[in-house]
Amino acid sequence: SHVEPTDVCQAACPSCARETNPNFDKRHQHWLGVKDFEPYEKLIYRLDKLFMCGNYGDPAANGEVTSIFSYVRQVNSSIVLGMNTNGGIQTTFWWHGLAEILNQERDYCVFSIDGLEDTNHLYRVGSNYNKVVENAKAFIEAGGNAEWQFISFLHNQHQIKYQSYCCLHEHY
Repeated sequence: SHVEPTDVCQAACPSCARETNPNFDKRHQHWLGVKDFEPYEKLIYRLDKLFMCGNYGDPAANGEVTSIFSYVRQVNSSIVLGMNTNGGIQTTFWWHGLAEILNQERDYCVFSIDGLEDTNHLYRVGSNYNKVVENAKAFIEAGGNAEWQFISFLHNQHQIKYQSYCCLHEHY
């Protein structure tokens, strides 16, 4: 099951619904909390997988995401947990803690990094490449399973060949 835990994000990606939907108002911010999951305990117990991604927000922008994942794992110890993120939010300490929660073999975090230092910010507007890499490294070093999602654009396609040499992959 997919959950979108917030509509908050620090980035302003040009194709994101936050930027293209004229009816979306960034001034009204929403977050799910653990209390929002408690009524669905029986459903959570039956799920195989729960992942958090965002059409309007980045899951890491929700301060309760780690508590939500912990609660879900408490209800269903065999559930696969996953998350997609631009990786530019939170501290390395937070990412280390997330890795400790997403600690089962099939748990994962997808980092959406569209290029290297000189191109990632061209689509991931408002995202700091060095902070993203620092956060991803913290997640990996704490035992997290990380995946790198790279969207190819004209401005970054020349860097796809370097993806396998990037600092994220040296930890695999």
